[in-house]
Amino acid sequence: MVKLKHKLPTFSIIDHLSLNEQTLNDLVKVTQDLETKFVSVLESNKKLCSVNHDLTKSVYDNFFQISLTESEFNVDNVDIDNCENGYNTFHQSGKLTGVKQKKILAETSGSFLNENEYNKMTEYFDLYHELFSEILSKFKSKPTRVRLVKLKAGTSISPHIDYDPSYAVRIIIPIIAKPDCVNLFWVKNNVESTIFEPGKAYFLNTGYKHAVMNFSNQDRYTFMVSVNGTKDVEHLIT
Repeated sequence: MVKLKHKLPTFSIIDHLSLNEQTLNDLVKVTQDLETKFVSVLESNKKLCSVNHDLTKSVYDNFFQISLTESEFNVDNVDIDNCENGYNTFHQSGKLTGVKQKKILAETSGSFLNENEYNKMTEYFDLYHELFSEILSKFKSKPTRVRLVKLKAGTSISPHIDYDPSYAVRIIIPIIAKPDCVNLFWVKNNVESTIFEPGKAYFLNTGYKHAVMNFSNQDRYTFMVSVNGTKDVEHLIT
């Protein structure tokens, strides 16, 4: 069976989700207002870090986020200092010995790994409820895990694979981004690179290995959404 990732491009602009100038300006102001609220990926979701420890450890000092939605099942009882112990515990238990096991847990109802169950709005969503609701109302499929993400200037996100779009569709909208911030995709023996423009909504094919290199002197801010369903990218499926 052909995976959905092979039927979709590595990335594409999604016109109906792109922002007008006023909405983009409003989002810029929100990131400025909430600047001190960005926390490391380890701190924002300790249980997820226990499962994806190698990746989160590699970006701990440069990748920050504010969760706008969260899972009702995501009880963060893993201390940051014990994240590696949590990681080892999961693997020693035999529950997470490979990608297939992670996929099973990610699709299990009531699992903290299931992004499709991030239905609880956080206090930061509530602060700017009207703006965030306006943006999310344009989605044809249901938005679930929603975040504001910050990548520090002069840093990168290591090459990695998240999941096939059949599980969740990833949409990102750059809020503040310099042209020196480059997105990379590895497809077979080729490496594709592209620059994402502020205000435009992009489908990201996270089934392929991908990375972000911020060569600029400015932090990059994005609005990142996981979507349950493929209605927003139906026109891209071949």
